[in-house]
Amino acid sequence: MKASTVVLAIVLALCGVASVVAIIAGLIYFGGRGISSRPATDAERRLILSATSFEKFGETLEPKCQKYTSRVNLDGTREVELEYDCGESSAVFITSEAEICRSVREARESFALSIGAYKAGLTIGGGTVEARPELLSLGDQHYAALVRSGTNVVGCVFVVRQGRVVHALVTTGIYFDDPDDIRDLFAPLLEESKKQYGN
Repeated sequence: MKASTVVLAIVLALCGVASVVAIIAGLIYFGGRGISSRPATDAERRLILSATSFEKFGETLEPKCQKYTSRVNLDGTREVELEYDCGESSAVFITSEAEICRSVREARESFALSIGAYKAGLTIGGGTVEARPELLSLGDQHYAALVRSGTNVVGCVFVVRQGRVVHALVTTGIYFDDPDDIRDLFAPLLEESKKQYGN
């Protein structure tokens, strides 16, 4: 084989590897950030919780620490998210999400994947997830768990599917273990899902 042919083969191989790496990096980037992102609309915000949603449970949270986003993911779903994080000034962290899927079948898949992702993420973060199915019975599918650090309860995970919308709430620093309180948190969100997207 001529030297020029060997060089060409190496260059083509390197270009191929670089292309694969670029594609993987792009998928990771857009998978995490979506293919388009913008501030959430008022209608979208009604699908998720806000800092004021926790006031009736005795939790005073700073509205300035909340950030709303709305993004379209690679698979065509719309994801609306509230992230509450005041940094080191508060131990409370909250994520409230609503994922609007294109079909009920996709929403069922997303429901299962979300639970697995939250369990894995919290375990990696040093917590343990204790399933508590008796805490939540709303929606077409539902999942409830408390997050523990050692023997202490430090947070909670709730995932509810209503039709083709999957709602999720993950907290640390505060938690809910009363089924009535959890129903009061989620019932307005599910009603809004029905209103905007049907059953």
